[in-house]
Amino acid sequence: MKEIATRFFLPTAVVGGVLALAGAALVFAWEADASLLPIPTTVRISTAAADDYAGKVLAALNEQIGSEGARIRMSAIESPSIWTSAQALKDQTADVAMVRSDDPAAADGRSIVILRSISLAVMVPAGSSIDSVARLKGKKIGILTTDVDPMAKVVFDFYGFADKQIVRLDLKSLPAALQYNQVAAVAVVGPTGAGPIADVIAAFRNATKRPPKFVDIPETKSLADRFVVYHEAEISAGAFGSSPALLPAENVGTLSTNVLLVSRAFLSSTTAGELTRLLLAAKTKLVATMPEAGQLAAPSTDKDALLPAHPGTAAFLNGEQTDLLDKSMNLILLSSMLTGFVGWVGTALNRVRNKNKGQAIKRRLSRLPVLVARASNCEELAAAEKERSELSEWLLHKFLAHEISALDFDEAEARLAHLGALIGKRRRFLSLHEIEHLFNQWQSAAAPARPG
Repeated sequence: MKEIATRFFLPTAVVGGVLALAGAALVFAWEADASLLPIPTTVRISTAAADDYAGKVLAALNEQIGSEGARIRMSAIESPSIWTSAQALKDQTADVAMVRSDDPAAADGRSIVILRSISLAVMVPAGSSIDSVARLKGKKIGILTTDVDPMAKVVFDFYGFADKQIVRLDLKSLPAALQYNQVAAVAVVGPTGAGPIADVIAAFRNATKRPPKFVDIPETKSLADRFVVYHEAEISAGAFGSSPALLPAENVGTLSTNVLLVSRAFLSSTTAGELTRLLLAAKTKLVATMPEAGQLAAPSTDKDALLPAHPGTAAFLNGEQTDLLDKSMNLILLSSMLTGFVGWVGTALNRVRNKNKGQAIKRRLSRLPVLVARASNCEELAAAEKERSELSEWLLHKFLAHEISALDFDEAEARLAHLGALIGKRRRFLSLHEIEHLFNQWQSAAAPARPG
């Protein structure tokens, strides 16, 4: 059984090594030129369906991919919100997702690119005397979502605002709430430019016929130190327009966080680096028609960053991506090591197989000297001679079938030849002994009887 196992295991190991080398060659070909093999990598990207900015970015990315014949393809997955987009990453239904940096899913993945920054804006009617968030305590604050945004909640909790102060509204009901003084301020989270903040400004204009006044959050440094996922930031004067007046009229202190494209940790480095390159290349095309696309930026490549960049992204940004020559040498080295390993395994298995067969031959050869030595007559010696002859034929058959080595065959044949000579001597000895015995018997029978 052991002999059969070793007989079939060696070819299996060799075939496995050949297949592994073929696989390495395919990888090399794909790395060298994606057009050589029709197997581009498809990346599933989850985005927030309501975010028009993200849709335009991905449309530009698709155009970039098509124009360059890139080795990746994009499969867009629309999620109802940015929070469900992050959940798609956790559920592994997406490879890359649009995620806010204050979402726990961001910490579980690896950053590919920063899409933009979003800030908390607190606005009051133009004629209000309130100039600081601290002065809103005890007053009604409107929000445009069912749930309080995490960044807004950090500010509300910091200033001790009670939940009963928070009034949940939508864009349709907001003008009436402002016109009838149902809320003293509105808090909204969004980017500079088109988005929720711009929508609220339009609602203020419709309700009060004047643009709103932005309220400063003076303790942003303390908040940013306490909550590291947020940054101390400013909404610059004129960020939302300068006609008929700057809006806001001056720089306003606030908190901000980033919207990222985050990948699963085990996305391949090649794919992550290529995706980063394509996104940053698409930025140039977007800025002309979408100025806020200028916020699209590379993530931090510091090793101690709160939200680390994907290793493939970091390699691209730091110029550490291996070029084709390096990849070729690595694959050649790997192939050489693999070939050497397969050869070593084959040699070891062949050595074990020959050792087992050599031991079987030795066991059969070790019987013959005992049989010859114990033979007490010509019949027993003839049986030993027959076994020697059968063993010689068996050895020849195994040698011709390449099942034993030439060295083992020569050694066994030499021992069998020696045993043949020994059997011949033993036969002559037994024959003489029998003749002597018969002669003694004849002498005894022929001798005359002696007198008493």
